[in-house]
Amino acid sequence: MEHPVGEQEFADRMARFGPWPPDIDDAPVGLAVSGGADSMALAFLARRWRRNVVAFVVDHALRPESATEAQLTVHRLATMNVKARLLTLAPFPKGRMQERARRARFEALEAACVLEGCLDLLVAHHAGDQDETVWMRHLRASGPLGLSGIQPVSVRGRVRLVRPLLTFPTTRLRLTLQAENLPWIEDPSNANRRFERVRLRQDLTPEQRQEARALQQVALQERQCLETELVGQLGRHAVWHAQGWVFLGQQGVDEEALSVLIRLVSGSAYRPGREAVQTLMTHGYGTLSGVQVRPAGRFGNGIILVREERALGPSVPANAGAVWDGRWRLLSCDVPQGSLIGPLGDAVHVLDLRRLGVPYAVARCLPGVWHEGRLVFGPRLGEMAWGGFAGEADFVWASGVPATGENHFRT
Repeated sequence: MEHPVGEQEFADRMARFGPWPPDIDDAPVGLAVSGGADSMALAFLARRWRRNVVAFVVDHALRPESATEAQLTVHRLATMNVKARLLTLAPFPKGRMQERARRARFEALEAACVLEGCLDLLVAHHAGDQDETVWMRHLRASGPLGLSGIQPVSVRGRVRLVRPLLTFPTTRLRLTLQAENLPWIEDPSNANRRFERVRLRQDLTPEQRQEARALQQVALQERQCLETELVGQLGRHAVWHAQGWVFLGQQGVDEEALSVLIRLVSGSAYRPGREAVQTLMTHGYGTLSGVQVRPAGRFGNGIILVREERALGPSVPANAGAVWDGRWRLLSCDVPQGSLIGPLGDAVHVLDLRRLGVPYAVARCLPGVWHEGRLVFGPRLGEMAWGGFAGEADFVWASGVPATGENHFRT
Protein backbone atom coordinates (compact mmCIF):
# COMPACT_ATOMS: atom_id res chain seq x y z
CA MET A 1 0.00 0.00 0.00
CA GLU A 2 1.38 3.39 -0.98
CA HIS A 3 1.97 6.09 1.62
CA PRO A 4 3.14 9.74 1.72
CA VAL A 5 6.83 10.55 1.27
CA GLY A 6 8.38 10.72 4.74
CA GLU A 7 10.60 13.52 6.01
CA GLN A 8 13.63 11.27 6.59
CA GLU A 9 13.04 9.44 3.32
CA PHE A 10 13.29 12.73 1.40
CA ALA A 11 16.28 13.91 3.45
CA ASP A 12 18.13 10.67 2.66
CA ARG A 13 17.35 11.16 -1.02
CA MET A 14 18.70 14.72 -0.95
CA ALA A 15 21.87 13.59 0.82
CA ARG A 16 22.76 11.60 -2.31
CA PHE A 17 23.07 14.85 -4.25
CA GLY A 18 25.21 16.65 -1.67
CA PRO A 19 27.20 18.25 -0.30
CA TRP A 20 24.82 21.21 -0.17
CA PRO A 21 25.56 24.86 0.66
CA PRO A 22 24.95 25.85 4.29
CA ASP A 23 21.31 26.51 5.14
CA ILE A 24 21.63 30.30 5.24
CA ASP A 25 19.76 33.23 3.67
CA ASP A 26 22.54 33.92 1.16
CA ALA A 27 22.51 30.38 -0.29
CA PRO A 28 18.91 29.23 -0.81
CA VAL A 29 18.01 26.21 -2.91
CA GLY A 30 15.75 27.08 -5.85
CA LEU A 31 12.51 25.27 -6.66
CA ALA A 32 10.71 25.23 -10.00
CA VAL A 33 7.02 25.24 -9.05
CA SER A 34 4.20 25.18 -11.58
CA GLY A 35 1.40 24.81 -9.03
CA GLY A 36 0.62 21.22 -10.03
CA ALA A 37 0.64 18.36 -7.55
CA ASP A 38 4.19 17.20 -8.24
CA SER A 39 5.88 20.58 -7.88
CA MET A 40 3.77 21.54 -4.86
CA ALA A 41 4.81 18.28 -3.19
CA LEU A 42 8.42 19.13 -4.03
CA ALA A 43 7.99 22.56 -2.42
CA PHE A 44 6.51 21.03 0.75
CA LEU A 45 9.21 18.36 1.02
CA ALA A 46 12.05 20.78 0.28
CA ARG A 47 10.84 23.32 2.86
CA ARG A 48 10.63 20.56 5.47
CA TRP A 49 14.16 19.46 4.50
CA ARG A 50 15.74 22.92 4.83
CA ARG A 51 14.71 26.40 5.90
CA ASN A 52 16.18 28.46 3.07
CA VAL A 53 14.44 27.63 -0.18
CA VAL A 54 12.90 29.92 -2.78
CA ALA A 55 10.23 28.87 -5.29
CA PHE A 56 10.04 30.32 -8.79
CA VAL A 57 6.58 30.31 -10.36
CA VAL A 58 6.65 30.91 -14.11
CA ASP A 59 3.63 32.41 -15.84
CA HIS A 60 3.94 31.58 -19.54
CA ALA A 61 0.98 33.84 -20.34
CA LEU A 62 -0.19 31.23 -22.86
CA ARG A 63 -3.67 30.77 -21.36
CA PRO A 64 -6.07 33.50 -20.15
CA GLU A 65 -6.22 31.96 -16.68
CA SER A 66 -2.44 31.47 -16.30
CA ALA A 67 -1.83 34.75 -14.43
CA THR A 68 -4.55 33.98 -11.89
CA GLU A 69 -3.22 30.44 -11.40
CA ALA A 70 0.33 31.72 -10.93
CA GLN A 71 -0.79 34.26 -8.33
CA LEU A 72 -2.78 31.54 -6.55
CA THR A 73 0.29 29.31 -6.48
CA VAL A 74 2.40 32.09 -4.98
CA HIS A 75 -0.26 32.58 -2.30
CA ARG A 76 -0.40 28.86 -1.54
CA LEU A 77 3.38 28.71 -1.24
CA ALA A 78 3.29 31.61 1.21
CA THR A 79 0.87 29.65 3.43
CA MET A 80 3.45 26.83 3.37
CA ASN A 81 6.10 29.32 4.54
CA VAL A 82 7.91 29.01 1.21
CA LYS A 83 9.36 32.21 -0.25
CA ALA A 84 8.19 32.59 -3.84
CA ARG A 85 8.92 34.78 -6.83
CA LEU A 86 6.59 35.18 -9.79
CA LEU A 87 8.28 35.21 -13.20
CA THR A 88 6.13 36.37 -16.12
CA LEU A 89 7.43 35.57 -19.59
CA ALA A 90 7.23 37.93 -22.54
CA PRO A 91 4.99 36.94 -25.49
CA PHE A 92 6.48 34.32 -27.83
CA PRO A 93 6.85 34.61 -31.59
CA LYS A 94 4.57 32.24 -33.48
CA GLY A 95 5.77 28.75 -34.31
CA ARG A 96 7.49 25.98 -32.29
CA MET A 97 5.57 27.17 -29.24
CA GLN A 98 6.50 24.36 -26.85
CA GLU A 99 10.21 24.61 -27.68
CA ARG A 100 10.22 28.40 -27.32
CA ALA A 101 8.31 28.21 -24.04
CA ARG A 102 10.73 25.63 -22.66
CA ARG A 103 13.75 27.75 -23.59
CA ALA A 104 12.22 30.97 -22.25
CA ARG A 105 11.19 29.23 -19.02
CA PHE A 106 14.70 27.99 -18.35
CA GLU A 107 16.30 31.34 -19.18
CA ALA A 108 13.95 33.03 -16.71
CA LEU A 109 14.62 30.40 -14.05
CA GLU A 110 18.38 30.60 -14.51
CA ALA A 111 18.41 34.40 -14.23
CA ALA A 112 16.19 34.25 -11.13
CA CYS A 113 18.47 31.66 -9.51
CA VAL A 114 21.52 33.86 -10.08
CA LEU A 115 19.72 36.89 -8.66
CA GLU A 116 18.68 34.96 -5.54
CA GLY A 117 22.06 33.28 -5.05
CA CYS A 118 20.85 29.74 -5.86
CA LEU A 119 23.48 27.30 -7.08
CA ASP A 120 20.91 24.54 -7.44
CA LEU A 121 17.39 24.32 -8.86
CA LEU A 122 15.13 21.43 -7.88
CA VAL A 123 12.73 20.20 -10.57
CA ALA A 124 9.73 17.93 -9.95
CA HIS A 125 10.07 15.23 -12.60
CA HIS A 126 8.86 11.94 -11.07
CA ALA A 127 8.93 8.21 -11.78
CA GLY A 128 6.01 8.38 -14.21
CA ASP A 129 7.75 11.08 -16.26
CA GLN A 130 10.80 8.82 -16.41
CA ASP A 131 8.81 5.81 -17.66
CA GLU A 132 7.11 7.86 -20.36
CA THR A 133 10.36 9.46 -21.51
CA VAL A 134 12.17 6.13 -21.81
CA TRP A 135 9.23 4.53 -23.64
CA MET A 136 8.96 7.39 -26.13
CA ARG A 137 12.67 7.04 -26.89
CA HIS A 138 12.32 3.28 -27.11
CA LEU A 139 9.63 3.74 -29.77
CA ARG A 140 12.09 5.96 -31.68
CA ALA A 141 14.83 3.31 -31.44
CA SER A 142 17.09 5.54 -29.34
CA GLY A 143 20.51 4.34 -28.23
CA PRO A 144 21.94 4.22 -24.69
CA LEU A 145 22.06 8.01 -24.42
CA GLY A 146 18.32 8.38 -25.01
CA LEU A 147 17.22 5.27 -23.15
CA SER A 148 19.09 6.34 -20.02
CA GLY A 149 16.21 8.77 -19.61
CA ILE A 150 15.95 11.90 -17.49
CA GLN A 151 19.10 12.34 -15.42
CA PRO A 152 18.76 13.09 -11.71
CA VAL A 153 21.57 15.67 -11.91
CA SER A 154 22.66 17.86 -14.81
CA VAL A 155 24.18 21.27 -15.35
CA ARG A 156 22.52 23.96 -17.44
CA GLY A 157 23.89 27.45 -17.72
CA ARG A 158 24.89 28.74 -14.31
CA VAL A 159 22.84 26.32 -12.21
CA ARG A 160 22.80 22.65 -11.35
CA LEU A 161 19.45 20.96 -11.99
CA VAL A 162 18.50 18.30 -9.45
CA ARG A 163 15.49 16.02 -9.85
CA PRO A 164 15.04 14.31 -6.47
CA LEU A 165 11.57 12.88 -7.21
CA LEU A 166 12.52 10.56 -10.08
CA THR A 167 12.17 7.51 -7.86
CA PHE A 168 8.74 8.53 -6.49
CA PRO A 169 5.44 7.79 -8.30
CA THR A 170 3.05 10.72 -8.62
CA THR A 171 0.49 8.84 -6.48
CA ARG A 172 2.80 9.11 -3.46
CA LEU A 173 3.37 12.80 -4.12
CA ARG A 174 -0.38 13.43 -4.16
CA LEU A 175 -0.79 11.42 -0.96
CA THR A 176 1.87 13.64 0.60
CA LEU A 177 -0.18 16.74 -0.18
CA GLN A 178 -3.46 15.16 0.86
CA ALA A 179 -1.98 14.16 4.23
CA GLU A 180 -1.18 17.84 4.85
CA ASN A 181 -4.44 19.19 3.31
CA LEU A 182 -2.43 21.09 0.71
CA PRO A 183 -4.18 21.99 -2.59
CA TRP A 184 -2.80 22.04 -6.11
CA ILE A 185 -3.82 23.10 -9.62
CA GLU A 186 -4.84 20.64 -12.33
CA ASP A 187 -3.50 21.78 -15.72
CA PRO A 188 -6.05 20.80 -18.42
CA SER A 189 -3.24 20.14 -20.89
CA ASN A 190 -2.22 17.16 -18.74
CA ALA A 191 -5.36 15.37 -19.97
CA ASN A 192 -5.15 16.45 -23.62
CA ARG A 193 -4.52 13.33 -25.71
CA ARG A 194 -3.26 15.48 -28.55
CA PHE A 195 0.10 15.27 -26.79
CA GLU A 196 2.09 12.04 -27.09
CA ARG A 197 3.20 12.12 -23.46
CA VAL A 198 -0.41 12.34 -22.25
CA ARG A 199 -1.39 9.36 -24.38
CA LEU A 200 1.47 7.33 -22.96
CA ARG A 201 0.69 8.44 -19.42
CA GLN A 202 -2.85 7.15 -19.84
CA ASP A 203 -2.13 4.04 -21.93
CA LEU A 204 1.13 2.53 -20.65
CA THR A 205 0.46 -0.76 -18.89
CA PRO A 206 2.24 -1.75 -15.65
CA GLU A 207 4.19 -4.33 -17.67
CA GLN A 208 5.35 -1.68 -20.16
CA ARG A 209 6.41 0.62 -17.35
CA GLN A 210 8.43 -2.23 -15.84
CA GLU A 211 10.00 -2.89 -19.23
CA ALA A 212 10.90 0.80 -19.55
CA ARG A 213 12.73 0.66 -16.21
CA ALA A 214 14.65 -2.43 -17.30
CA LEU A 215 15.62 -0.74 -20.57
CA GLN A 216 16.80 2.29 -18.64
CA GLN A 217 19.00 0.27 -16.27
CA VAL A 218 20.77 -1.45 -19.16
CA ALA A 219 21.18 1.86 -20.98
CA LEU A 220 22.67 3.55 -17.91
CA GLN A 221 25.36 0.88 -17.68
CA GLU A 222 26.14 1.16 -21.40
CA ARG A 223 26.19 4.95 -21.18
CA GLN A 224 28.65 4.91 -18.29
CA CYS A 225 31.00 2.67 -20.29
CA LEU A 226 30.67 4.91 -23.36
CA GLU A 227 31.36 8.05 -21.36
CA THR A 228 34.42 6.51 -19.71
CA GLU A 229 35.80 5.65 -23.15
CA LEU A 230 34.93 9.11 -24.45
CA VAL A 231 36.73 10.87 -21.59
CA GLY A 232 39.92 9.00 -22.42
CA GLN A 233 39.54 9.59 -26.13
CA LEU A 234 39.02 13.34 -25.80
CA GLY A 235 41.86 13.57 -23.31
CA ARG A 236 44.22 11.98 -25.84
CA HIS A 237 43.07 13.57 -29.06
CA ALA A 238 41.04 16.76 -28.45
CA VAL A 239 42.25 20.26 -27.57
CA TRP A 240 39.76 22.89 -26.39
CA HIS A 241 40.74 26.50 -27.10
CA ALA A 242 39.53 29.42 -25.02
CA GLN A 243 38.25 31.20 -28.14
CA GLY A 244 35.50 28.57 -28.45
CA TRP A 245 36.94 26.10 -30.96
CA VAL A 246 38.28 22.55 -30.84
CA PHE A 247 41.07 20.62 -32.53
CA LEU A 248 40.42 16.88 -32.81
CA GLY A 249 43.22 14.59 -33.93
CA GLN A 250 42.45 12.19 -36.73
CA GLN A 251 42.66 9.11 -34.49
CA GLY A 252 40.02 10.58 -32.21
CA VAL A 253 37.37 11.20 -34.87
CA ASP A 254 34.27 9.09 -34.34
CA GLU A 255 30.51 9.60 -34.01
CA GLU A 256 30.44 10.02 -30.23
CA ALA A 257 33.31 12.52 -30.11
CA LEU A 258 31.90 14.59 -32.97
CA SER A 259 28.45 14.67 -31.36
CA VAL A 260 29.61 16.04 -28.01
CA LEU A 261 32.09 18.49 -29.53
CA ILE A 262 29.56 19.90 -31.99
CA ARG A 263 27.19 20.42 -29.08
CA LEU A 264 29.96 22.08 -27.08
CA VAL A 265 31.05 24.50 -29.80
CA SER A 266 27.48 25.39 -30.83
CA GLY A 267 26.31 25.97 -27.26
CA SER A 268 23.23 23.88 -28.00
CA ALA A 269 21.32 22.15 -25.21
CA TYR A 270 21.14 18.98 -27.33
CA ARG A 271 23.42 16.82 -29.43
CA PRO A 272 22.85 16.70 -33.20
CA GLY A 273 20.95 13.70 -34.57
CA ARG A 274 22.88 10.49 -35.08
CA GLU A 275 22.06 10.21 -38.77
CA ALA A 276 23.26 13.76 -39.42
CA VAL A 277 26.54 13.05 -37.62
CA GLN A 278 27.02 9.84 -39.60
CA THR A 279 26.46 11.73 -42.86
CA LEU A 280 29.01 14.33 -41.78
CA MET A 281 31.56 11.61 -41.05
CA THR A 282 30.97 10.09 -44.47
CA HIS A 283 31.88 13.40 -46.12
CA GLY A 284 34.71 14.10 -43.70
CA TYR A 285 33.78 17.77 -43.36
CA GLY A 286 30.75 20.05 -43.52
CA THR A 287 28.39 22.07 -41.33
CA LEU A 288 26.03 20.75 -38.67
CA SER A 289 24.09 22.49 -35.88
CA GLY A 290 25.80 25.79 -36.58
CA VAL A 291 29.30 24.30 -36.42
CA GLN A 292 31.80 23.96 -39.28
CA VAL A 293 33.89 20.80 -39.32
CA ARG A 294 36.93 21.28 -41.55
CA PRO A 295 40.45 19.91 -42.06
CA ALA A 296 42.83 21.29 -39.43
CA GLY A 297 45.51 22.36 -41.92
CA ARG A 298 48.33 24.15 -40.13
CA PHE A 299 46.86 23.20 -36.75
CA GLY A 300 47.71 19.53 -37.13
CA ASN A 301 46.62 16.15 -38.50
CA GLY A 302 42.93 16.12 -37.84
CA ILE A 303 39.94 18.43 -37.93
CA ILE A 304 38.84 21.65 -36.27
CA LEU A 305 35.33 22.53 -35.16
CA VAL A 306 34.44 26.22 -35.34
CA ARG A 307 31.23 28.22 -35.03
CA GLU A 308 29.43 28.89 -38.33
CA GLU A 309 29.21 32.63 -38.91
CA ARG A 310 25.80 32.42 -40.60
CA ALA A 311 24.36 30.71 -37.51
CA LEU A 312 25.40 33.39 -35.01
CA GLY A 313 22.67 34.92 -32.89
CA PRO A 314 21.60 38.56 -33.27
CA SER A 315 23.34 41.37 -31.41
CA VAL A 316 22.19 42.01 -27.84
CA PRO A 317 22.49 45.04 -25.53
CA ALA A 318 25.92 45.15 -23.88
CA ASN A 319 24.74 44.90 -20.30
CA ALA A 320 26.92 43.34 -17.62
CA GLY A 321 26.12 39.63 -17.52
CA ALA A 322 24.48 39.60 -20.95
CA VAL A 323 24.91 36.43 -23.01
CA TRP A 324 25.41 36.62 -26.76
CA ASP A 325 24.94 33.70 -29.16
CA GLY A 326 24.20 31.42 -26.20
CA ARG A 327 27.94 31.06 -25.69
CA TRP A 328 29.62 34.27 -24.48
CA ARG A 329 28.85 36.24 -21.33
CA LEU A 330 30.05 39.84 -20.89
CA LEU A 331 31.36 40.49 -17.43
CA SER A 332 31.15 43.91 -15.81
CA CYS A 333 32.33 46.48 -18.32
CA ASP A 334 32.01 50.28 -18.58
CA VAL A 335 30.59 50.66 -22.10
CA PRO A 336 28.91 53.60 -23.85
CA GLN A 337 25.13 53.66 -23.51
CA GLY A 338 23.42 51.91 -26.39
CA SER A 339 26.33 49.55 -27.09
CA LEU A 340 25.69 46.07 -28.48
CA ILE A 341 27.44 42.71 -28.29
CA GLY A 342 27.98 41.21 -31.73
CA PRO A 343 30.55 39.31 -33.81
CA LEU A 344 33.95 40.80 -34.61
CA GLY A 345 33.51 40.12 -38.32
CA ASP A 346 35.82 42.26 -40.46
CA ALA A 347 37.32 43.90 -37.37
CA VAL A 348 39.66 40.89 -37.11
CA HIS A 349 41.72 42.27 -39.99
CA VAL A 350 43.72 44.38 -37.52
CA LEU A 351 44.78 41.25 -35.63
CA ASP A 352 47.84 39.08 -36.24
CA LEU A 353 45.84 35.86 -36.11
CA ARG A 354 48.75 33.61 -37.05
CA ARG A 355 50.77 34.90 -34.10
CA LEU A 356 47.74 34.55 -31.84
CA GLY A 357 47.12 31.01 -33.09
CA VAL A 358 43.44 31.65 -33.85
CA PRO A 359 41.77 30.46 -37.08
CA TYR A 360 40.30 33.26 -39.18
CA ALA A 361 36.79 31.72 -39.12
CA VAL A 362 36.94 31.50 -35.33
CA ALA A 363 38.06 35.10 -34.89
CA ARG A 364 35.20 36.45 -37.01
CA CYS A 365 32.71 34.77 -34.64
CA LEU A 366 34.25 36.06 -31.42
CA PRO A 367 32.25 38.65 -29.43
CA GLY A 368 32.95 42.36 -29.35
CA VAL A 369 31.23 45.46 -27.99
CA TRP A 370 30.03 47.78 -30.74
CA HIS A 371 28.80 51.37 -30.48
CA GLU A 372 27.32 53.22 -33.43
CA GLY A 373 28.93 50.81 -35.87
CA ARG A 374 32.42 51.00 -34.33
CA LEU A 375 34.16 48.30 -32.31
CA VAL A 376 34.92 49.83 -28.92
CA PHE A 377 35.93 46.68 -26.99
CA GLY A 378 37.30 43.42 -28.29
CA PRO A 379 37.84 40.18 -26.35
CA ARG A 380 41.12 39.61 -24.55
CA LEU A 381 43.32 37.67 -26.98
CA GLY A 382 46.79 38.43 -25.75
CA GLU A 383 49.06 41.29 -24.83
CA MET A 384 48.70 44.21 -27.28
CA ALA A 385 46.47 42.16 -29.58
CA TRP A 386 44.35 45.19 -30.50
CA GLY A 387 47.22 47.67 -30.70
CA GLY A 388 45.03 50.60 -29.67
CA PHE A 389 42.30 49.95 -32.26
CA ALA A 390 39.91 49.01 -29.44
CA GLY A 391 39.80 48.45 -25.71
CA GLU A 392 39.47 45.01 -24.15
CA ALA A 393 36.42 43.49 -22.48
CA ASP A 394 36.18 40.35 -20.40
CA PHE A 395 34.04 37.66 -22.01
CA VAL A 396 33.68 34.19 -20.53
CA TRP A 397 32.43 30.99 -22.12
CA ALA A 398 28.82 30.54 -21.03
CA SER A 399 27.29 27.69 -23.04
CA GLY A 400 26.78 25.73 -19.83
CA VAL A 401 27.17 22.29 -21.42
CA PRO A 402 30.42 20.39 -20.78
CA ALA A 403 31.55 17.75 -23.24
CA THR A 404 31.38 14.98 -20.63
CA GLY A 405 30.45 14.51 -17.01
CA GLU A 406 27.47 16.87 -16.91
CA ASN A 407 25.43 14.35 -14.91
CA HIS A 408 28.04 14.04 -12.17
CA PHE A 409 28.24 17.63 -10.99
CA ARG A 410 28.18 18.31 -7.27
CA THR A 411 27.67 21.60 -5.50
